Amino acid sequence: MKGAMGKKELLAVVPLSWSTIDRLEADGNFPARFWITDRRCAWNSEEVERWLDQRQAESTTAYTGKKPPVELRAYRPVSNAA
Repeated sequence: MKGAMGKKELLAVVPLSWSTIDRLEADGNFPARFWITDRRCAWNSEEVERWLDQRQAESTTAYTGKKPPVELRAYRPVSNAA
């Protein structure tokens, strides 16, 4: 192992929220933390980098998330009070 990163370093490297990282780790889809002391945990930086590289390799070039249909958008009138 070349290095370890704590929670702050992990959040600086991985652009996800802490709750999302915690959920992915609990599901086995993120590198597992290890405990340095009774109160301090860390992640293997090489494992995190490999995870990011794997996510990048599996990523598509186009957005595939859910978007609401344009025809169902609700528009509110804008008042001309200025």
